Amino acid sequence: MSDQTTTQIEVLEQTSKPKKVKKKKKLIIVKSTTNKETTMKNKGTGAGGSKTNTNGLPYEELTELNTHYKIKKPHKNGKEIVFNINKDTQFIATKQSNVFKYMDKHMNKSINRAHGCKRPDECFINENTKQIFIIEKKFQQTGGSVCEKIQSADFKRRHYNKLFPDYDTVYIYCLCDWFKLNCKAELEDLKEINIPVFWGNNETYKEELIDFIINYK
Repeated sequence: MSDQTTTQIEVLEQTSKPKKVKKKKKLIIVKSTTNKETTMKNKGTGAGGSKTNTNGLPYEELTELNTHYKIKKPHKNGKEIVFNINKDTQFIATKQSNVFKYMDKHMNKSINRAHGCKRPDECFINENTKQIFIIEKKFQQTGGSVCEKIQSADFKRRHYNKLFPDYDTVYIYCLCDWFKLNCKAELEDLKEINIPVFWGNNETYKEELIDFIINYK
């Protein structure tokens, strides 16, 4: 039973005597879930953007820029904000399905919305310059085919530009350090096609990304 976990349960066993029945307690061993089954059940625990980190927060929430901006005015599907380091430039901060609700009047509805482009993790819109900054976040700790997911950045950038023809879409990746060692070819390609990559594990991640958004030309 070296590959098994066991649990002890208490049961009652009846023993007979000539004139009366007396009950006594006896411990027996019952086989429980094997280590193999436990491994299968927990397979993939470290994968995926929705998993929590050591701080107990999902990666998407931990890397949100909301700690570095102030809300000037709330909107139904977003909020008007200014970043702490530059209070002169205003943005609309929104995310997930609210991006399309906010942009509804500017959206080309004849375009079918592509898979992977329906719920951006974060989005900042500069209405003065007509720029949309889409931030897509990927978190991974174990092996898998996740590298393939960051191969579609150019397609998604072009697709957002088709959806919002009056705006220039800047597609940005926020990645964890796992990608540095495991997706080198993909990272080289992202650099060649000018898809910005920021590392969420860096202590200065938020400052670097905000500086990029504010000063983007």
